Amino acid sequence: MDNKSPNEVTPHRPTLSVLKAILIGWLLVNVPALIIMLGILLIGVRIEPRIWWLFLLIGIVLGWTWWSFTVPRWRRWAISSGIPADRLQKFAVATGLTWSKGSIFEKTEMKLKD
Repeated sequence: MDNKSPNEVTPHRPTLSVLKAILIGWLLVNVPALIIMLGILLIGVRIEPRIWWLFLLIGIVLGWTWWSFTVPRWRRWAISSGIPADRLQKFAVATGLTWSKGSIFEKTEMKLKD
């Protein structure tokens, strides 16, 4: 009889599917970044429509900052939940959640100290 709990993490049985991790990543990383960007733009256009481009720029900077801060934390969480790092990266890039390794945009991530 196997004494392992059905919820116990093993190398062959991750507790989280890649698809679920990607969905959670989108909800925690990209959706808030888009809301930040569009929200600042819309508020700015309402306040001063003639300089909409300034609010767009501010929104992009703040949205990107959110993405740069949260994506490494999401990645660490997903990997610690049993998702293989290579599969996570492959699907994250394919769905637009992250950039490919080595990309200039990927280098904007605020890396975590181990």
